[in-house]
Amino acid sequence: MTVRRSLATLAAALGLTLAVNGAVFAEPGPQAQAAYDRGLAAHRAGDLPGAVAEWEEAARQGHVAAAWILGNLYDKGAGVPQSDAKAYEYYLQATRGGQPEAAVRLGQIYLEDNEAIGLKRNYGAALKAFEVGALAARGDAQYYLGMMHRRGWGTSVDRTESLRWLILSSKKRYAPALSELGRIYMEGEGVERDRVDGWAYFLLANRYGNDEQRAEASAYMQRYDGWMKRGEKDEARARADTWVSAFGGGS
Repeated sequence: MTVRRSLATLAAALGLTLAVNGAVFAEPGPQAQAAYDRGLAAHRAGDLPGAVAEWEEAARQGHVAAAWILGNLYDKGAGVPQSDAKAYEYYLQATRGGQPEAAVRLGQIYLEDNEAIGLKRNYGAALKAFEVGALAARGDAQYYLGMMHRRGWGTSVDRTESLRWLILSSKKRYAPALSELGRIYMEGEGVERDRVDGWAYFLLANRYGNDEQRAEASAYMQRYDGWMKRGEKDEARARADTWVSAFGGGS
């Protein structure tokens, strides 16, 4: 079984998510892989503490997948005492090894202040972390990059670059990017104002988002409802349907 396949299987068992499209992982050494495999066996046997001990040994020897798993476990307090410090340490290691999901979570951590572990907000480090995930074609990382270029966080304000990343994210059906594009087109922020496109993006965010993301899209629709002219909502629905045919896949 390949490292990626075993990692995907384990992620599902632990209730984690995993996307490795475009990711490049350093090949682990034989001792690191052996420790990682012993961790898998311990987990299958229901021995999570034993699995964690083996994965920590694997991570010490540079195993990227083990570091990513440990970051998740310590971040969530899943079977181990919750520890922001250990989660950060392991996410950092996994990101340096090219793990895109670890990179996204690391970027989020850098956007926050965490006095408990002495970590101050660091936009420059967040930008670099999100770039790792974005180049692996993760929609959430591309969204964060788009927002950072739009706000000038860790880089100069560049609405063109921001729009490029947001569009790439939207094509992954990432609802926050769809909502932000809706807002941008409604406001004409660096683009020609287009209420129909804006409303269409809100409809798409409602279609693909989770409950929280749909609530955000609905709030935007409530804010801009009075801007829409007769017939524009129908045209927006038609445009959204065309978009779904091109990029939407399932609901």
